[in-house]
Amino acid sequence: MTDHYLVLGVSPDASDKDVKSAFRKKAKAGHPDVEGGDASRMRELLDAYRVLSDPQLRREYDRGRLRIIRDGSSEGFDYRAWLKERLGDPEYVAKLVFYDLLHNLEDEALELYETIRHRSDGRLERFFERPEAMDAEFCIAEEYAARGRFRDAFDVMAKLIRMEQRLSGFGYFYDVVLARFRKLTLEELGRTLEPEDEISLLEEASSLRSSAVNDAQFLRRAAELHLRLGRRNEAALCVSRAQALRPRLPGLKALVSRILSVGA
Repeated sequence: MTDHYLVLGVSPDASDKDVKSAFRKKAKAGHPDVEGGDASRMRELLDAYRVLSDPQLRREYDRGRLRIIRDGSSEGFDYRAWLKERLGDPEYVAKLVFYDLLHNLEDEALELYETIRHRSDGRLERFFERPEAMDAEFCIAEEYAARGRFRDAFDVMAKLIRMEQRLSGFGYFYDVVLARFRKLTLEELGRTLEPEDEISLLEEASSLRSSAVNDAQFLRRAAELHLRLGRRNEAALCVSRAQALRPRLPGLKALVSRILSVGA
């Protein structure tokens, strides 16, 4: 059995606050989007935190009775089976989404998440602390992106950014979230979208006001697409808005020259 206390670097008598603090610190340093981060290590941290932050699971773990059944045997407490018996209640659907994310059952987690994704009574933050719920949906967004479902990933990320703006949940991890949103919007969405649709999402992304750096780059990309479609005025407007946010953003001067050459 994995030593969850060792994974988080806390003692067995650590308080809930200490467990949470240790997890957040290690999660930031070990996230895959951070240089030197490790995806398997991140899952190990999430697994440890999920057990130690849940009073019932922690008691079972401390007594040595919580064993995850992977070989089909009937021995021990099969928490996943217990949750699956209760899927008529959105709370247990949400808990199973968490569980499956932590145990390499991402396809199952996405399938379950989609059953509650648009339900007001199925919001993850109803059943977990806000930071943990937001972290889980960030993982959901990454799973969507890994499957080429970039629009779904975008929608989840946009939701999380709005949540963070209303009340902080990511804290210092928000910089990683913004960087991932920037990569998704600038590099990945265009793989599956026509220019018109991509421009629409770039405008939506910039309207979120996630950060000046992000918004300026979204507007620069929109200007490039407008020029490709022969829309000089629209491109000029996007460049002007980008310049107001980040006057020295690389690529803006070249865009201005291209706009002027089109108008010549």
